[in-house]
Amino acid sequence: MLANDTDNAPATLTQRERTPWSEIRRRYPDAWVVLVDFERPNYGTDGDLSFTHAVVLAHHRTRKEASPDVKAALQRGEEAGSFFTGRLIPLAYELLVP
Repeated sequence: MLANDTDNAPATLTQRERTPWSEIRRRYPDAWVVLVDFERPNYGTDGDLSFTHAVVLAHHRTRKEASPDVKAALQRGEEAGSFFTGRLIPLAYELLVP
């Protein structure tokens, strides 16, 4: 590949790479990710929030840190949200509660 050949360059966040949720979870373990440009399997039919692919705008350690990025995307008119890639319920709690 030539130094100036950008057609074969790996995608970056600035290129708005739509990524599968499984890959997002692998790339950003236990993080809050700010997502836009959702690809939904049944878009608009039942109001379901599920998605198969999305674009990652940012990732943060806490949801509070992700909030300004979500607000900025919403102000630009994009559908946006923050999602946690790890476990929300600790495993120990699941073992204690039947």
